[in-house]
Amino acid sequence: MPRRAKFEITETDKGYKVDIPASLSTTGKRERHFFATKTAAKSHANQLKKQLAENGSNASTIKPSLAEAAYHAVEILEPYGVSLVDAARMVADIYKARAASHTLTTACDAWLMVCESLRPRTLDGYTQTAAKLKTALGDKILATITADEIQAAVCPLGSSGAWMEGHLRNAKAFWRWSAKKGWCDKDVFNGVEKPKGARETGEIEILTVAQAQNLLTVAAEHYPQAVASYALQLFAGIRTEEIKRMEAHHVTPDGIELSADITKKGRRRHITPSDTLAAWLKKYPFQPCENWRETDKACRRLAGWAVEARLLNEPAPATLGVWPQNALRHSHASYAVAAGVKLETLLFEFGHAGNPNLLRQHYVGRASKKTALAYFAIVPKGKRAKAQIQLMEGAA
Repeated sequence: MPRRAKFEITETDKGYKVDIPASLSTTGKRERHFFATKTAAKSHANQLKKQLAENGSNASTIKPSLAEAAYHAVEILEPYGVSLVDAARMVADIYKARAASHTLTTACDAWLMVCESLRPRTLDGYTQTAAKLKTALGDKILATITADEIQAAVCPLGSSGAWMEGHLRNAKAFWRWSAKKGWCDKDVFNGVEKPKGARETGEIEILTVAQAQNLLTVAAEHYPQAVASYALQLFAGIRTEEIKRMEAHHVTPDGIELSADITKKGRRRHITPSDTLAAWLKKYPFQPCENWRETDKACRRLAGWAVEARLLNEPAPATLGVWPQNALRHSHASYAVAAGVKLETLLFEFGHAGNPNLLRQHYVGRASKKTALAYFAIVPKGKRAKAQIQLMEGAA
């Protein structure tokens, strides 16, 4: 392309010729225009120079095919009020961001290395969430990933439960960290919807009699050391975190003694075992379960729940969906109230303070008395007589 537009005029046998370079012609090819007089040729050359000055030298050098594409591009952008130049800048920014970004797998691995100093439980959660992200989006450039893709990978629409909420929180922490590195746009995550959990609806979820029985059966078959821990939660409502702090001497035939250093609220509690719980503890004396966190996950997955279990090489199909939050404690309370236990008694055993209105709101009417008696009739394999819960008068 010439630095300065020149339209040479030459006298030929055919007349006065105006030479137009290919870079300045409308056809993209070199052109020759002939005129009878030199004055006419000069006039034409001056007109071409004037058009060139008005439209810009770059516009005059656009090839016809490129000009046609630009015309169609303007038509596409017109409804959105975006100019062709602005659109080009947007696309350039996108490709610039991609060039500065990394694949999700690379970013996740870098993030986990930074998180190695965090407490094991937090790091374990981050690692599990990273595994989900890498399985679904591992090879994708971080800057190209959409909110819908994150949603599908971590927390599909319609899903619920604390398990999903945890993955979503972890994924958000990873995304924010990556955004600070300049690898992605932090606002993308604003389009990811939170799962609607029981906390938002105010409703609790409990296990059916069959599900509770199956969980104990699975534990007895695969992880017998976990049976007593499940029994204490299912038939006494003891919190999972409290189970992890208990020692063998806390559980005796006279009752379960939860000292202040064990309980969540820092208040001592004493629980008298029901006949059902006593039967389970007699066959499976309580001992702290080593690696309870992973053992618990393995039992729940083997029982059919959608729980990630690292102890299992080939996890069983997840046929029951997401594990309900605090399902064991909620199950005990709901069935105990239905069986006739007073709310005031449950209030103390659960370690709550104040009036029992919250317990009444959550647990009254969740199960029928018939179902509750079936629940407390769940006994270890080999027991012939049905264990009975001592019914108390004045059920709420």
